[in-house]
Amino acid sequence: MSRNLNKYLTRIHKWAGLLLSLQILLWFGSGFFMTLFPIDQVRGRHLVEKQVFSLTDSDLISIELAMTAYEGSLNGARLANIAGRPAYILLGDSGVMMLDARTGQSWDGVGEADIHQVASNSYKGAGAISKMTQLMTAPKEYGGDLPVWQVKFDDKAKTRLYIDPDTAEVRSVRTRLWRVFDLAWRFHIMDVTGEDNFNSWWLRLASGAALLFGMSGVGLLWFRIVARPRRRRPRKV
Repeated sequence: MSRNLNKYLTRIHKWAGLLLSLQILLWFGSGFFMTLFPIDQVRGRHLVEKQVFSLTDSDLISIELAMTAYEGSLNGARLANIAGRPAYILLGDSGVMMLDARTGQSWDGVGEADIHQVASNSYKGAGAISKMTQLMTAPKEYGGDLPVWQVKFDDKAKTRLYIDPDTAEVRSVRTRLWRVFDLAWRFHIMDVTGEDNFNSWWLRLASGAALLFGMSGVGLLWFRIVARPRRRRPRKV
């Protein structure tokens, strides 16, 4: 009975250790990969340059004056770059209102041509725009507010800009490096699907293997120290 128990515990310990070792290799490998690149490079910040306007610019109307044009309860206001022009964005219970920051006139809306211009002016890479699509469903690499414009470039980095359809502001930048980095991060935190699921089969398998590894290890330790029959010493003649 004791020999069979030791045999089964040894097998369980080895197989559980094998499963754990695979996850440990993924931890170390993904962690090492993520240390190779600066986070700004991963986020693609070097590929996008935003023109910023200042509230102190003399040719702009004051933000206080712009706020008086909003009808309803105002929650916030800010200065933004809309298609290369300064605009005040007013937020409140009546929705979003945009004003030309130079004239104070209501913004006439952002069109596809504005999105194209913003993408071209913001992008600092070596490629050109290959496709523009307004998305109503967010791809996994984006995960932000909808709707959004997706602008693809034909560069080696496979750059994609995600641009706000109302304000023409660049919300996020995605590249091939970002996608690989994201995959490594998901393996590192054991979230393979990328859906913040803490009940995934991967996590259950790894945690179950860890439990079996620990329990079988304790069982083997108990067997070898306590339960294993000791050899009798030969009597001296």
